[in-house]
Amino acid sequence: MFDLNKFIYPGVKIKRWVFLFILSLIVFAIGFSGLLGWQLQHIRIEKINIDSFFYKLQRLKFIDFLLLILGIAGIILALRRSYFALISMFVSERGKNVFTNIYKQAKLKRGPKIVAIGGGTGLSTLLKGIKEYTSNLSAIVTVADDGGSSGRLRKDYHIIPPGDIRNCIVALANEEDILAKLFMYRFTGKGELKGHNFGNIFITALTNISGDFPKAINEISKILSIQGEVLPVSLDNIKLRARLMNKKIIEGQANISKAKNPIEKIEIVPHNCTPYDKALKALKAADAVVIGPGSLYTSIIPNLLVPKVKEILGDSKITKIYVCNIMTQPGETDGYSVSDHIKAIFKHSSNKVIDYVLVNNGIPSETKLKKYRAKNSYLVKIDRNEVKKLGVKLIEKKLFDDEVYIRHSPYLLANAIMKILVM
Repeated sequence: MFDLNKFIYPGVKIKRWVFLFILSLIVFAIGFSGLLGWQLQHIRIEKINIDSFFYKLQRLKFIDFLLLILGIAGIILALRRSYFALISMFVSERGKNVFTNIYKQAKLKRGPKIVAIGGGTGLSTLLKGIKEYTSNLSAIVTVADDGGSSGRLRKDYHIIPPGDIRNCIVALANEEDILAKLFMYRFTGKGELKGHNFGNIFITALTNISGDFPKAINEISKILSIQGEVLPVSLDNIKLRARLMNKKIIEGQANISKAKNPIEKIEIVPHNCTPYDKALKALKAADAVVIGPGSLYTSIIPNLLVPKVKEILGDSKITKIYVCNIMTQPGETDGYSVSDHIKAIFKHSSNKVIDYVLVNNGIPSETKLKKYRAKNSYLVKIDRNEVKKLGVKLIEKKLFDDEVYIRHSPYLLANAIMKILVM
């Protein structure tokens, strides 16, 4: 419950302005009553015209008129300074920045309701850019990760892997916030903490304290003041299983990513896992859904395999956009074209989950491409005719910045998505 007593704490600097307001109100009342009383003594019932008005104005008692002006000035000053004192309790910026932030937040609240589906760094990249257009954001995150810090914590503490969820929370937070940077800190050295991420450990600790993973995520979201919400697609202990083209079965997200044979089919275990109800509600209330970017078989498709997710997407008339990866991913999408990505999604869900596919048509420098080729990664081929046959609208844009790595620019990606939504 909100504690009004906090407003009288030392250092809040609001008591002085409340006192000034009360004093100014008294001064105003004295001046006004003096003027009113003086006027009533002299006024006669007659037709009031401009000349008589100015005549009476000139005859006002100077002291009452002065008190009236001082009272009004004091009231305005007290209200203004009280406003800034209250604002300073909730935001760090002052002056023009306060009004800029208020206007920005009001504008973002009027933005479209967008649900982003995926995992890994791809989803967090999307969120980082799209939050500049709307605060009505819901990120539905895969929970099948079993590698790295998340995998170790999942095994040791039997919790949902926190890594992808942590990335999304930080992406929706203020980038300059020291807490956001702290949540991304990864321990180095030779001890048991080596490789662990501070945010992952924090989420694990808060989950154990509260006994509830969604509650822990909600509390962390409040701490970082994120725009939107981050939702696991399910609260069940989900694992991935892949059948390769050579009929070999591989289990575990980390192992599947290292597969050297093409993937024929991916599935989640258990098949009948329970979808997170808030994730389903977000999908039903959305104005648009963005799938990807991210690892096709280990970040994108697993979300669509959770019961009811693909059904809601298939039945919905909202705009559904798939963001295709810029480069092929060794072990998952070797030799894949844009249509191959779409076919894989359709195969595991339905042909109603994608309306638009957003692809990169920019060409990186040969130096960068050579580095990627050394790792068996190539530009995803845009096979326009095949995409058209699938009934999906193709949107081509340059989606990367001229940086060291060939990956989606959060802002170019978000801008392209918003243009699709207004088409």
